[in-house]
Amino acid sequence: MPKNESNETIQNDSTVKTPFMKTNMPLVLGAAILVVSSGLLGYTVGHRQGLTVVGFDADAEQLVEVVQKQKASLEALNKSYNAAVQERDLAVSNSNDLYTGMKVARDEHAQAESLSVIYREILRQRGGIALAVQHLGIKPLPDNAYEYQLDLVQVSPNHRRASGSVEIRLINGSEILVVPLEDKNFNFENYERLTGRWTMPKGFSPQFIEVRLTGGAKPIARRFSWGKGKPIENQSAILSEIPKTAANAN
Repeated sequence: MPKNESNETIQNDSTVKTPFMKTNMPLVLGAAILVVSSGLLGYTVGHRQGLTVVGFDADAEQLVEVVQKQKASLEALNKSYNAAVQERDLAVSNSNDLYTGMKVARDEHAQAESLSVIYREILRQRGGIALAVQHLGIKPLPDNAYEYQLDLVQVSPNHRRASGSVEIRLINGSEILVVPLEDKNFNFENYERLTGRWTMPKGFSPQFIEVRLTGGAKPIARRFSWGKGKPIENQSAILSEIPKTAANAN
C-alpha cells in the first residue's frame, strides 16, 4: 500500500508540473525577450553616450585652441597699443619741447633785432659805418670743393643803400685765381650775406684769399690768410655742378 501511494504522488506531481510550463511558456519567453532587449538597450545607450563624450572632448580641445589663439592675438594688440601710446606721448612731448624752443628762439631773435635797431641808430648818430667786409668763412667740402660765406655791412647816416659787386681772389705768390661767385652783386641797407661754392684746381694751394668790393666811393680790398680745415661730410650739393676757379690776368 505505501508504494502505491508514493507512485500516485509522483504521477500527480508530474501531471501538475507539465501543464504549468505549457501554460506559462509565453510569460517565460516574454521575460527572456525583455532581458535581452534591456541588455541591447543598455549597450546602445552606453555606446552613444561614449561617442558623445568623445565628441565633447574634441570640441573642448578645439575651443581651448581658439581661446589660446585669441589670447595671443589680444596680447599682441595690447603690445601694439602700448607702443602706440608711448610713441604718441613721446611725439607730444617732443612737439611741446619743439614749440617751447621755437618760442624761445623767436623771442630771442626779436630781442636781438630790437637791440640791433637801437645800435644802428646810435651808430648813425655817430657818423655810421662805411661799407666793409664783416666776415668771410670758407668751408672745405669733399672732392676739393669749397663753400664761401661772405658778410657785408654798412650803416649809413642818411639810410643810403650800399650797392656794387664783389670779387674773391685766391693768391699764391704771383698766381691769382678768381673764385666764380653765384651772385657777385650786392644791394642792401644794413647787412647782406653772400654764399656759394667752387672747385679748387688740383695742385693749387693759396696763401691768401682776398675780397674786393667795387661800386662805392672807392674800391675796398681785404686780404685773409688761407687756412684749411677738416672737410665737411655728407653734403647734399651735386659737386659736379660747382663752378671751377679761373685765372685772373691782373
